[in-house]
Amino acid sequence: MTPNGLKFNGEVMPTPAEITFTNNKIWSENTGRSATCLLVGDLKTIKKTISIVWTHLNGEQIAQVNRYISNVYSPFFSVTVIDETFQESTYIVYAGDPTYEILSWDSPLQFTKNVSVNLIEQ
Repeated sequence: MTPNGLKFNGEVMPTPAEITFTNNKIWSENTGRSATCLLVGDLKTIKKTISIVWTHLNGEQIAQVNRYISNVYSPFFSVTVIDETFQESTYIVYAGDPTYEILSWDSPLQFTKNVSVNLIEQ
């Protein structure tokens, strides 16, 4: 990923260690198995889940990321990323529950590692 490869609402975010894409199939309400056990229903659309992991973020970087992934007043935002087809794509998303692992408490070397969150397409 390029250094400018991840943006939230146009703001460049710290470069992640990992990004994983999941294509979630959204089926119609009448989807299910028939009496002969065949799947019936209509595939309505596919929505993305973008799983992001950052390593070695400092407090300033965590605050920058948290403005988007932990914002109760504005839960939806745009994410621009190089997707699984290696194209720059933009999605409107909301964030799942983030996790933070502390690497070091010792000042001035206070860092987190393995900060992760799922971004779910609206």
